[in-house]
Amino acid sequence: MSHFEKLPPPEMSKSQTTWLMVSLTAYCLFFFFLAVRKYVLFTDNAADTAIIQHAFWGSIHGKFFPCFSLEMSFFGDKASYILILLWPIYWLFPSTETLLFLQSIFITLAGVPIYFIALRSLRDHFAALAITFAFLLFPTIVSQHVNTIHDTQFIVVFLLWAFYFYEGGDFRLFALFCGLSCLGKENVPLTIMVFGVYAALQRRSWRWVVLPILMGAVTMLAEFKWLMPWLRNGKPYRSFTYFGELGQSPMDVVRTAITRPLMFARVLFSGDRIMYLIQLLEPVGLFLPFVSLAVIFILPDLVLNLLVENAALRVIRWHYNLTVGAFLFVALIFSIRKIVPWLERRYGAARYATGFGILFLCLSTCHWVFWLNLNDYQQPPQYAALQEALAMVPESDSVLAPQTMIAHVANRWHFTCLSHVLINERAPENIFKYKFVILDLNERRPTWNVPQEVVRAFGANPDYELVFNQQNVLVFRRKGEDILVGKPAW
Repeated sequence: MSHFEKLPPPEMSKSQTTWLMVSLTAYCLFFFFLAVRKYVLFTDNAADTAIIQHAFWGSIHGKFFPCFSLEMSFFGDKASYILILLWPIYWLFPSTETLLFLQSIFITLAGVPIYFIALRSLRDHFAALAITFAFLLFPTIVSQHVNTIHDTQFIVVFLLWAFYFYEGGDFRLFALFCGLSCLGKENVPLTIMVFGVYAALQRRSWRWVVLPILMGAVTMLAEFKWLMPWLRNGKPYRSFTYFGELGQSPMDVVRTAITRPLMFARVLFSGDRIMYLIQLLEPVGLFLPFVSLAVIFILPDLVLNLLVENAALRVIRWHYNLTVGAFLFVALIFSIRKIVPWLERRYGAARYATGFGILFLCLSTCHWVFWLNLNDYQQPPQYAALQEALAMVPESDSVLAPQTMIAHVANRWHFTCLSHVLINERAPENIFKYKFVILDLNERRPTWNVPQEVVRAFGANPDYELVFNQQNVLVFRRKGEDILVGKPAW
């Protein structure tokens, strides 16, 4: 049985409740401000933000959550149905800033179940508050305010509430939040299934074991067998290609692990993966979360991040590590709870839980270098030129824009960025389809920069005229009518 079922939650005083609410509100508003500033200054990687923004915009203009980059329904690639619940809010306030604000709210709200998990386990309000903000400033969590808008940010709060009610023995609310969590990404049901394993290891009654395993398995079967293939219109599921030499599907990876164990181990323990683990675990004391059995909840996402060839999943500041970070802190709380009695027996009574809370708050804060780039919040020299260039493009016209600007032009049917055409589509000829083309020659980041041959190609193309040239920002306009008009067929 869970220790939560034996210990009633401590009562919170009015001042403690006020402090929690005020501090969470201040945290949310501050990071929302940073996210908006980064967006407004054209300094962020706006690709995923553009995808989400366009999906919501398309849904109030006649298409159900379209995905411009894959030419299919957004839900054919990501089973993130939780976004549908947010659509009415976007319909009332249709802007990227609305989505950024909702994202910051959901990330902040994830701190509430962390606080109550810590409070019930450690019985110390100050320790719980310190651990809550250590969690909210943990690199994989805090970075999601200012990274890009994505779907995982909206689901972690439900996973954490599911854990809270599991530990509290409230089966109905546990089942409810498991169900809400299954509305998240297509890999979230794996984490839900871990609840069943966890319950079996804790020798809980059969319903705690069967429900999450059955719910997760049925959800994944429905998503991968019927819903997503139907919404993809026959196109392959691209995430299975991430495994590289290990195979083209999860079963291929399992087969490789069995038949070629040395090659599998070489991939799993390569240098970049070891560095990723060190960066991930440093702010939580490296091995401390592994004192608790709850650490098994990190396994679905962590193993996936380690196995895939795509190194993007091992970038600390990107959304792939959000769930891992959340359950590292759950495990950390229970590890502290185990260690405190040992310290009391050995060294006498003291507020050890509070000390741990302050320690991990300092560790999370000190690791800001993993996610914060101060240059992202400073106005770039070409900012005024980018603003003027953007103002020249009517909302009804098709446009090819810089990657940092693409979310600003996502409120139309036809738009893209240069890197998508050249790298994803691998169709250079498609750059000449758009009515307006904005090129930022100041960009120096790989894959975002503008090759000189592209500038020369537009200069030599008789169908285009240069209508703007300031601070190395160019705008070309196609002569005649826009050839990309109306809603796309998909």
